[in-house]
Amino acid sequence: MESKTRKYFFWAALIVVQAIWIFNSDGFYFIDDSSHFNYNRHYFDSYEQSIGAWHRMGRVLLFTLPAQLGLKGVQIASAVIFLLTVFVAYKILKEKNVPYAEWVIPVMGFQPVLFNISYTSLAELPAAFLIILSFYYYLKDKPKLVLFTSSLIFVFRTEYSFVCALYFLVYLYRKKFKILPLALAGPVLWYLYTTAITLNPTQFFYDMTLHSRLLKIDVGVDWYYYLMHSPKIFGFIQAVFFIGGIVLLYLKKELKDYWLLVLIFFGGIAVQTLLALKGLNLTCSIGQLRYVAVVGPAFGIIAAVGIGFFFANIKQKSGALIISSIFFLIMFILGPYATPFHNKFEIEKVSEDIAHFAAENYPGYKIITNMHQVANALDESQTGGDKFTLLSQTNLDKTPKALIIWCSYLEGSPFVDDDVTLKEIEAIPGIQQVKDFNSTINNCYSIPLYHFRKDGSEYTISHAIIDYMAAEQTTWENIDIRVFVKQ
Repeated sequence: MESKTRKYFFWAALIVVQAIWIFNSDGFYFIDDSSHFNYNRHYFDSYEQSIGAWHRMGRVLLFTLPAQLGLKGVQIASAVIFLLTVFVAYKILKEKNVPYAEWVIPVMGFQPVLFNISYTSLAELPAAFLIILSFYYYLKDKPKLVLFTSSLIFVFRTEYSFVCALYFLVYLYRKKFKILPLALAGPVLWYLYTTAITLNPTQFFYDMTLHSRLLKIDVGVDWYYYLMHSPKIFGFIQAVFFIGGIVLLYLKKELKDYWLLVLIFFGGIAVQTLLALKGLNLTCSIGQLRYVAVVGPAFGIIAAVGIGFFFANIKQKSGALIISSIFFLIMFILGPYATPFHNKFEIEKVSEDIAHFAAENYPGYKIITNMHQVANALDESQTGGDKFTLLSQTNLDKTPKALIIWCSYLEGSPFVDDDVTLKEIEAIPGIQQVKDFNSTINNCYSIPLYHFRKDGSEYTISHAIIDYMAAEQTTWENIDIRVFVKQ
């Protein structure tokens, strides 16, 4: 029942859409991406940082070489991983003889949050790829590859190691004892990497507790948070057919063939909810939608099963064509079209202005700040370089000529090791403020769909839909940055 014409159209559409978004994106995903890019780009200057639980060994090593080609190098490398993830999902459906298997291409490829992170240097996408790849090897009855690939999830998104644990239990039940040690491959590789760099055999265990030691920066989320946002995370059409797929698989007594994917999906939702739950807050996690996009491919496969069954029961070709066009259009509009171009944020533009201002007016002065965006503008490591160093009392004391960049949102941040306050900066003898930046920017306008948001009570429904889609796909910025010269 597969149509080669439809399959090639879906592939072409996904590749073209992703290329358009990459071509029009000169910035980063709105949380963490720019900082991670800096560590990728300057790995050879600050490789010691890659051992940590926040930097994630797998992510840094995966994107280091592409980052040497700049931002576009990382975006293209990530896009290739994304397309490979969709391809493996397609191969899984073909392996299971699912009708209309080609529908998994837009069903998965047009998931809003998964698409939004599909050209970033974040760890979620590689983890999602390994989850799907391990399931493919499971279907192909290659237990060694199953345990090895699922174990590697640990070096990207540690909390999703429960996937490897599931396979471990399966093969333990099947008495395949010889291969079970492969489940430790990921943790062992990270341990050896950390120990080789630090020469400290206990450093790995200390780093793994990082997130439990960080201050809790949010009150947490309700138990239904991710379920409520599922249509926005995974797509409206996709959500409908995910439910339909589970129901139909159960009625056809075929759910047993997909039980691992269903368990992985709901397990991922449960783990992320637990980590961010109000009153519990096991880590500093604040319920970002991208955290559960990791199980988007598992979700997409079940949804593709549902949509395959649906089209298999439509006999009229003209009717199927019309419905196909409507589904595809909705997936696109509420998928990629509802995600932002990764345009430069205001803080990145300000950082470039500061770099230019320093080069033109204060050549030879060191820039001291905790803003990694300034490090990116200078193309230096955020741990320090020839022109850039971190804002600390020690660096202030030992640097006679410096530009000091203070940013309001970093003062008191739990992610700043040495908090130098504005009052302390202003108290430095001979200090002079030479520049300041103040603005409020709504970055939602980088979302194509957001441009259809109109004022007026008659647009209440469209307001609600557009605001729902835009929320937590990008962010507003409140810029309060001051530049001081010390000489």
